[in-house]
Amino acid sequence: MPITASARRAIVIVVTLAMLGFLANALARAEETNERDASVPNQTLDENAQIKRLPDVRALVGSDPITLDLKDAGRRLCEDENLDNLRDVDPNDLVWSIITQESEIVDLELEGNDLKLMWKPDAVGKTTVVLKASAKDSPENSAFISFRAESWKPNLIAAMMAALGGGGLFLLGMKRMSDGLQAIAGSRLRRLVSIFTNNRFLAIGVGTLVTSIIQSSTATSVMTLGLVNSGLMTLKQAIGVLLGANIGTTTTGWIFALNVGALGLPLLGIAAIFYLFCKNERVKNFSIFALGLGMIFFGLETLKAGLAPLPETSQFMEVMRAFQATSLKGAIMCVFIGCATTALVHSSSATLALIITLASLGAMDLNSAAALALGSNIGTALTPLIVAIGAPANTRRAAYFHLFFNTTGVIWVMAIFFPIFLPCVERLGAFLHLGITGKIALTHTIFNVANTLVFLPALGPIADFLERRVVDKEAKKPKSTTGLSSFLNDKPALAVERSRIEVHRMFIDCLALGENLQRLQQAAFEDEDLVAHSFQLEEKLDAAQDETIDFISRLMPRTFSLDATASAREQIRLAEEIETISDYFLGALKSSLKLKENGLAIPEELEREFGALLADALDSMTWLEQKFTQRQHVDLAQPINERRRNYVAHAKKIREDFMEDMSEKQFDPLVVVSINYQINAWRRIYEHLLNIAEAMETPEKAINPRALT
Repeated sequence: MPITASARRAIVIVVTLAMLGFLANALARAEETNERDASVPNQTLDENAQIKRLPDVRALVGSDPITLDLKDAGRRLCEDENLDNLRDVDPNDLVWSIITQESEIVDLELEGNDLKLMWKPDAVGKTTVVLKASAKDSPENSAFISFRAESWKPNLIAAMMAALGGGGLFLLGMKRMSDGLQAIAGSRLRRLVSIFTNNRFLAIGVGTLVTSIIQSSTATSVMTLGLVNSGLMTLKQAIGVLLGANIGTTTTGWIFALNVGALGLPLLGIAAIFYLFCKNERVKNFSIFALGLGMIFFGLETLKAGLAPLPETSQFMEVMRAFQATSLKGAIMCVFIGCATTALVHSSSATLALIITLASLGAMDLNSAAALALGSNIGTALTPLIVAIGAPANTRRAAYFHLFFNTTGVIWVMAIFFPIFLPCVERLGAFLHLGITGKIALTHTIFNVANTLVFLPALGPIADFLERRVVDKEAKKPKSTTGLSSFLNDKPALAVERSRIEVHRMFIDCLALGENLQRLQQAAFEDEDLVAHSFQLEEKLDAAQDETIDFISRLMPRTFSLDATASAREQIRLAEEIETISDYFLGALKSSLKLKENGLAIPEELEREFGALLADALDSMTWLEQKFTQRQHVDLAQPINERRRNYVAHAKKIREDFMEDMSEKQFDPLVVVSINYQINAWRRIYEHLLNIAEAMETPEKAINPRALT
């Protein structure tokens, strides 16, 4: 089988990466050999001498002298089974001497078992220090040890650039990983968002799962406010989802706590190959997820490398010491800093990544890191609060609860921060064998789970209190019919499901308009309230069509998943077709009302025929609405088309009979116009029902072209 161009390119890339890896490994080994050979001058070594290294010494330029105690190194030399000439020598009888020649960065001074390193001013570089240990009574019995001394000066500009690049790569990776997970979850995730229930445990589970997938509690919270704003979610349902979002965001901390930075570049390389050369949609989605994960790992590693010099600078450590949580006052200050940082970057994940990175470098203790992490929970509730400004009462109630929940949780935890909370984290972390980064992630998880359990019994009373205290002012009305917001454009999987809910509501409203027309036909169009309600439904459908199509049109360029794109196109077409059907319903109503104003009416027999046509159309539309709700996208067009043929034949028969009656009876011109319009309207309605059926089959064809063959 011939090799395609794409396959050849993939092979070339893989071979190139392998060669680069082999070359890097060879160079590293060569450098290690050269360092080992150059660590001790050749003329000072006996062929049988053994070289033992002390720990390397690294100090900032201008540091105070450092004194090394050589007693432990001497003891290890005398206990080494490979050194026969020193095996029976007492470590206290060793005589030390300096073999290294004069260094440009450090002066060496030996006093008994103490080696003093005196750093030269403004000298930057590395040198290898070699010492000789000889038996006091037998100088020929000796061995050599060496270590590397380094005097360094931090390049703060390069460090900050690396930290900035690592942070940017990390944030981009978070988005790519979220996008990939959404695409992999596909319609399952979108269906999950539409599960609204009064069961608080299920609502918490939905919020936890969705946030764990999209890795953004802020996005979940703002999305929830949008659903509340449009009336599709009650306040109690929203509160449960918001609690779950706080728990779901803790999974991010555990990802950061994994020491897997070395996997970042290999993961990026492998994922990029699959993304560029694989045509399978599902594999590409997995590769997008892997790309994001690689960016996160490599970004954190780069961020860590960029910040690494800072803990060794006195100025930075002085700043960090000023914000340490050594007391309750210091802990509260850290909470405020964590809150402000999260509010500034709109991401508690970014704040948590910075906290874990600084802690892993030794620049921050667990107390300070835990307090900062608690503050980030308050900061993440500020963005939904801003979104809720000027919104209907229910939206503001949900935003107020989110802020109240997080703030109150931090307050009660701070009351037991030192005596109970931190010791609990320490003990559980030690039991799980966690380092400081793992303990920070554990802190975040314990806080959010414990806070949820504390608030769970009080959710009902809190919701009732908010409903009483936060009311809508008469002057403030919802600015939109649907409540669709542009914030969801960054989360295509959720946005498509959100707009799908509005399309389904258009189905329901259009059916309600048709049923109103049925009742008005039976009541001889005498019910003025029903007439007014019908006109309101039509206005609502017009606005819903405009807002939904505008929302999806702005969303379309950002969707990458095949099923999400197909669903978005389906919704645009359905919104147009449903609104057009409602226009025909209202047109028939206006036509009959005009006759009534002029003291005229459609003949009773014809009115019954029109009622039968309307009932048939509503029956088909109800069937399609049920299929839309059940997400059944197969075998729709053919049944509707068969019913359309019978329907059109019935309408033609009505027209032919009416034309015969016109030759025998005298009809008012307004009645003739109204009858002809309505016969045409009923026929057109079925054409649009067929269009709806075909549009609903499109997503299945796009995802699985063989599904309908």
